[in-house]
Amino acid sequence: MSDTVEETSLGAVLQPPANVRRARWLLTGFFAGQGVIMATWATRMPAVKEAAHLTPGALSVALVAASAGMIAMLPLSGRLAERPQGTGRLLVGAALALGTALILLGHICSLPALVATAALYGAGQGLLLVPLNAAGVAIQTQMVKPIMSTLHASYSIGALCAAAVATATATVPHSIVFTVVGTTVIAAALLSAPLSLSLTASKAPSTAAQGQVRARWVVWLLGGMIAAGLIAEGTALDWSAVHVRSLGASATAAAASYWLYSAGMAAGRLMGDTLTAKLGPQTLLRTGAIVAAVGLGAGLAATNTPAATPAALIGWALLGLGLAPVIPLLYTAAGSYGPRAVASISTIGNLGLLGGPVAIGAIATATATSLPVALSVPVILAAALAAASRAGAPAP
Repeated sequence: MSDTVEETSLGAVLQPPANVRRARWLLTGFFAGQGVIMATWATRMPAVKEAAHLTPGALSVALVAASAGMIAMLPLSGRLAERPQGTGRLLVGAALALGTALILLGHICSLPALVATAALYGAGQGLLLVPLNAAGVAIQTQMVKPIMSTLHASYSIGALCAAAVATATATVPHSIVFTVVGTTVIAAALLSAPLSLSLTASKAPSTAAQGQVRARWVVWLLGGMIAAGLIAEGTALDWSAVHVRSLGASATAAAASYWLYSAGMAAGRLMGDTLTAKLGPQTLLRTGAIVAAVGLGAGLAATNTPAATPAALIGWALLGLGLAPVIPLLYTAAGSYGPRAVASISTIGNLGLLGGPVAIGAIATATATSLPVALSVPVILAAALAAASRAGAPAP
């Protein structure tokens, strides 16, 4: 009888408070909502292009405006998240901006209007990114167990579900889709505002001058590591299908390459928190990076063999599986240094995301060799992540 009481008491002690559990599920909803917004934007962009009668070059101007808006807002987001209720206000404000941008996007008829709306959309993403991860680290600390990988998995699941809905509603006018999704986002942000305002970000530790110098170097290291991870992710988005198609595979097989990468990423993130608790963050980061490097490297090495296409497909899937824990673990490490550190590594990482896939295309063109040679860049970056895992992974 006494053993039962002791076990019950221990369970009660280990159970997180109700307000922490509610905050965790609220943040899960924000991550999933971000995935829905991103997928809705991406899948219906061709319809926006046709409605505004834009050339591919003109559309690229709008996409650059979105990226510029996001990067410009990241440092401001880091500063605002440190203020009282700053995290919750940023989350609500960013959701309202993104919902408004989607509604406007459904009625765009000219390039100037699209550029302005894209800049608003990018600014909303920049304001959202920092409080999402900083609040996630704070809740993880309160719960005393890993949750960041699951939070990032909810983003992937939200994006996959939205992409599936977009496929099923392909004949529905894009103006209706954008209006429905945008209105839903705004309504959800307003309804959840009272609870959102209670969220706080992880706080930066107060250290001596020597510790502050070390912290800055660690943040730069984390920024470089997250840039490496995002360059590899961007390469999969832009080049996986091109690579598989260049091997003589069918269009269906080429399209399946990114789906396999995404499935590997989602599966890895769903398992990430459990593996972090069992293996520790350093071991998981190193193991994941090795799986990514060896998986894609083996797929590229088989280019001139009869098994080239299956090997390439498996390689892209293993890249997604191996990279899955990298971004959540690096944001966890940066979150221990406060919101500004999260903003800094996000800025560095997204600059890498923008330039990396373009650089790979340039390498493939300049070397006059096959694309697989250029695609060795993410393999090298994954190997570098494994080498830096001890210094960059969060403490257990």
